Amino acid sequence: MLRMLRGFHKATPKAIPKHDWHRQVGHKLLPAFHLRLNSTSSSGSSPAGNDAGVDNLFKGKPRFTQVHPKVVFSLKRDPRAEAAAAKRYANYEARLTPANIRKVAGRGLMLIVYFTTVGYIIFQVVTYFYVVNLFPVADDLKGIKARNVAYLATYYDIFEHQPEKALPFYKRALQQFLNNGADPNSLAVMNFELNIERCKYELGQLSGIEEKLTKMLTALEELRDGPQETYADDKVAHHSEWLSTDMLIFKLADILGPTYYDQGKIDQAIDIYAIGLRAVKALKLTVSESFDTEDIIDYTTYDHMNLKEASMSFKLGKAFYAKQDYQTAETLFRATINYCRQHKTHINTAPRLLPEWRAFVDGWICLDSAAMEYLARMDIDRGNHGDALPWIVAGRKLATADENYQNKQCIRCESGFMTQLGRIAEHQGDYQRALVRYREAYDYLYLNFMHKFEDKLEEKAADVDRIKALRAKIAN
Repeated sequence: MLRMLRGFHKATPKAIPKHDWHRQVGHKLLPAFHLRLNSTSSSGSSPAGNDAGVDNLFKGKPRFTQVHPKVVFSLKRDPRAEAAAAKRYANYEARLTPANIRKVAGRGLMLIVYFTTVGYIIFQVVTYFYVVNLFPVADDLKGIKARNVAYLATYYDIFEHQPEKALPFYKRALQQFLNNGADPNSLAVMNFELNIERCKYELGQLSGIEEKLTKMLTALEELRDGPQETYADDKVAHHSEWLSTDMLIFKLADILGPTYYDQGKIDQAIDIYAIGLRAVKALKLTVSESFDTEDIIDYTTYDHMNLKEASMSFKLGKAFYAKQDYQTAETLFRATINYCRQHKTHINTAPRLLPEWRAFVDGWICLDSAAMEYLARMDIDRGNHGDALPWIVAGRKLATADENYQNKQCIRCESGFMTQLGRIAEHQGDYQRALVRYREAYDYLYLNFMHKFEDKLEEKAADVDRIKALRAKIAN
């Protein structure tokens, strides 16, 4: 022990060199015992080795960075530096250099892509839940994938109005439901079959539609007296698309009736339309029996039923007009106008109507105006020109309203009213005025809104033939 103390005393210098700053007093530095001992001797080494280790303790440079004692860290900012920075910012001018342009364009593109992606995702999610809640699939149709395929088909059919895209998804969903054990004779499966046939009709694929729908109509009439099956997971008790035999009969008549009418089978079309009209009246009776004046859903559902009855009455009236049964046709057309008036009054008096898909909103547009056009036609056919003019004036007022005039059906109605004015002039012998009216009708329909009627080549040819025939009559 004495030898160690003697060695320590011998190794310690009397004066502290300047480079041994860690031993100076008064500086806020790390204490001396934080230094690493650079000794290579072990605990069992000789005293001479210990002396060398102690000497190395106070010699040389430390193995850590020296912290300057005068450096003081403070949160206070230099006012002169801030003033200079503010001056530079105020005098800064953005230069349209290629680098800056690329930088701004890149950031703008990133923002556009980001918001577009987020917006698209939000739209898809909201649309999915909207379709699921508004067009539910019956619980007896099993399979998550099959149900999602059915929702996708509904989206293309109802929202996008693209039957060419909806048709393969309807077929795929129906096949998956059948593979999962669905009953082929159930109302849910028949509903999908009707959707498939309707898409085929809209695409012009008429092969086999009559036979298929006729067999289905027979099966539905046999089930009419049975239980009225509804969607088990539908929160809306009186939804316009609930599953029942009457609802499916109406949907079937809305497909099969136009098929017969387009083929000139007027008697068969009248029979089918009459069956559909009876079915929708039964649906209205079911709704009215439990109608709640304070329930918004009941208001909306009853309005749906009025629309179905108005459209079926209009189509049945067209069939009787084609058969030249003017008295029955007039009764049906007047009923259509009354339903439209109830709808407009209903909107003003009801608490509010639930927001529905665009097809429902467009269904009421110009339906009463189209009925007025046929009433004017019948009066002109019977020679009652004075009775036809009020219908023409009232119908044109509806068809050319600011909120309707660009609608496809309203464009057709306005052109039809101009044609009826031409017919009146022609019957009165004023061929020149009639020619002007026919030209106005043609120009309004095919020149101003040609993009809406590119597929109506037969009607366009008929209008041209009418003008040519009148010109020949004027020349003679």
